[in-house]
Amino acid sequence: MRILVVYCHPHADSFCHAMLERVLAGLARGRHEVEVIDLYAEGFNPVIDEAEWQVYMTTPSELDPPDTARHAERLRWAEGLVFVYPTWLFSVPALLKGWLERVFVPGVSFTLPGPGQHAPASMLRHIRLIAGVTSTGTPRWVMALSGSAGKRLLLRALRLGFAIRCTRIWLCLHAMETRTQAQRVRHLERIERRFARVR
Repeated sequence: MRILVVYCHPHADSFCHAMLERVLAGLARGRHEVEVIDLYAEGFNPVIDEAEWQVYMTTPSELDPPDTARHAERLRWAEGLVFVYPTWLFSVPALLKGWLERVFVPGVSFTLPGPGQHAPASMLRHIRLIAGVTSTGTPRWVMALSGSAGKRLLLRALRLGFAIRCTRIWLCLHAMETRTQAQRVRHLERIERRFARVR
């Protein structure tokens, strides 16, 4: 499977980076073709400026910012999407949210409804895997009460535009700051095992 991994963390020695390494190790065991977009390393600009917004609102089919072109191409190429990120303030980091807003646009992820149509049409039905790999300092029960915004965004909202039988994977280490080293290692091992089973 062709898999695009979108990674979002500013620090190379973070636990999040260790999770990324385990995702990649698992996918390598499954012999998948993998590409990684590291949003911080690339210095990706998550902000839609006024000019880009004007194009979006008037002629969305002409949206083609040069800094998102390669990302849009990778999205069209991918059969699977894996997001590796820290959960900040109950959701995805602003940089990742901005990436979604600037890359999942008309002409890339959907077409706007025409006459007689009632909803946008997806252009990403070829994607058959969506995964979120994250950690949070928040206990599981608090995340559940908050609505688990990151999980809902990736595994429910985005997934609506993917293949009907799209596989969903969610791996989150809750209450991160209170976990022992052994618990963290077990979580990393679980990540690698799960991605080694992706078909």
